[in-house]
Amino acid sequence: MEKISFESVKTGTQLEPVVRKVDQETFWKYAVASFDYNPVHNDPEWVKTAMPFKIPETVGHGMMTMSFMASVVTNWAVPGMLHVRKITSKFTKPVEQQWTITCTGVITEKHYIMKGKNFVVVEVKAENQNKELVGLSEVEVLFPE
Repeated sequence: MEKISFESVKTGTQLEPVVRKVDQETFWKYAVASFDYNPVHNDPEWVKTAMPFKIPETVGHGMMTMSFMASVVTNWAVPGMLHVRKITSKFTKPVEQQWTITCTGVITEKHYIMKGKNFVVVEVKAENQNKELVGLSEVEVLFPE
């Protein structure tokens, strides 16, 4: 893969989107990966009566949504070459079963500090198939060159 240099990065650059279709199987797999077995994500029968989000179905983990958003940046950042320094996320809507989540990112800032400390800010958003916002992230990516 081609190495990305701090000098070559331009603000306004759109990163390659990440698209994920989710269902109950996705939620169960994420529960195992994250050790988060909360029934709101994993117990379809319980959710039918409890309806904590006012819908009778389980919803995705917020951290699952964050991992989708982070994938936009890590796919671009060429593993081992750039480093994610900080991620700040906000979840705006629970992710429901059978949704398709599309995450997009754009480089919004470049920070010249000094060699090995320069970083960029990537703003990422996650939307469902109806273009409803489900999450936002701001990711700082360090250039250790």
